[in-house]
Amino acid sequence: MNYIKVIFFLVCSLCFWIIFGWLADYSFPFGQALELLLACFKGSASAKINSLQQQLQRTDIVSQPDNPKQIQKLNNLESQAWLYEGILERLAENSVVNHEKIARTLEALEYKRNEILQELEPRKPKRYRILERIQDSARYLLASQAEKDYERLERMITNLVIFTRTRKPSQIILSEIIERLASEIAQNANQISPYRLRLAYKIDELIKLLSAKLILGSDSSVTDNTYQELVKELRSRIALLSNQFNSLLISKQENTNELNKRIQEISNLTKNISDLHKVISDKEAELSGLLQNTQNLTELIRTKQSQIDRLQHSISDLQRDIQSSTETDKIKQARIDYLQNLVLQLNQQKAELQKRIQDITDHAENKESEVANLQSEKSQLNSQKSELHKQYQILDQKYRQQQNEIAKLKEKIKHLAQINRSQPSNPTYKAPQQPVQETRPRITLEEYQRIFNKSDYVYVKAHYRNGSYVKAHYRRRPNR
Repeated sequence: MNYIKVIFFLVCSLCFWIIFGWLADYSFPFGQALELLLACFKGSASAKINSLQQQLQRTDIVSQPDNPKQIQKLNNLESQAWLYEGILERLAENSVVNHEKIARTLEALEYKRNEILQELEPRKPKRYRILERIQDSARYLLASQAEKDYERLERMITNLVIFTRTRKPSQIILSEIIERLASEIAQNANQISPYRLRLAYKIDELIKLLSAKLILGSDSSVTDNTYQELVKELRSRIALLSNQFNSLLISKQENTNELNKRIQEISNLTKNISDLHKVISDKEAELSGLLQNTQNLTELIRTKQSQIDRLQHSISDLQRDIQSSTETDKIKQARIDYLQNLVLQLNQQKAELQKRIQDITDHAENKESEVANLQSEKSQLNSQKSELHKQYQILDQKYRQQQNEIAKLKEKIKHLAQINRSQPSNPTYKAPQQPVQETRPRITLEEYQRIFNKSDYVYVKAHYRNGSYVKAHYRRRPNR
């Protein structure tokens, strides 16, 4: 079961880095992850993780601020430490494995990782620092009080271990450690619950007791039995601290499970609330429809009631009319008889009028036929009139042309008479010939002067035709 969790953790890590790894500036140990994944399938994951974490712990960290390649190496080592810690935490859930060994290994890996981070932290870009702060803030808000206390206690002990390792051996080292621990406790006293803060005070008491025992041993000779008692007491204290530490781990896991459970419940409640909102909106829509229908029915009832009231008034009026109608029946009957006689007379008059209308209709049809005949005759006469008018116009035009020609001839005669009077003594004078009407198609210029129907001819200039010279002459107009 633990191997399944480890495989799931490795697969999720690989998928996450395959999808989002290109956004990061630091590398991921794909080779080690694949080796561990294969080891899980072979059943040798524990041996493989032990070998890899020992190799990581043996790696020395040398500070090289000006070497850009070291940043990539440190990033890879930090990712390896994170990966190994995640796998060891999942392997530690098995009750068969040695929890003490895994805890010590995790502590060593965490110390190595802190050492790498101390070297790598100043070189990280500013955006990664801001991102880590945001992640820490979000993790702090979502974590339970037990998890927060555990992280603070772990940070206190880690700082104390780092402080102790950085100090040189001396007789006052225990005093310095006690002062350092007291300072850490004072800084976190208001942030850790009193119930879990007892663990820090017990550690402080243990170190003070150890310091007192060591000082006492240096001043006087301590027997072997006393030394053994001290060792037993220290072991008992260590066992007690280990139990409390394990209880904190268990409490952390329980709180994590409880938090996940609460988150799932919140998610389910949110979904249920959204469903309820939807149902409520549907019900509100139905309710509004029902209210509208109720209003319509109320209005309809009011209308029907008003109709009923009007009908009741009509019934009462009819009842009064029925009571009074008995007296007026005789008068009405006499009136009816009179009206029937009047109807008979009107029917007779109607028949006479219909006959007269028929006669008038026949007479009108005859008149209409006569009018139609007259209209046709009128149209024929109009057409004849138009033709006669056209003929009159043609004759009038010819008459005017002849009058013009006669006037021209009279002028010529008058002119010739004047010429004749001016030459009476000329013995060779011949009287001018009278104009004649010419009908030939072609005449000469001299012949044209002797005719009176000059308008029937057209002057043609002298020209060449087919190589022959043609004199000027007059040609008769066509259709003349």
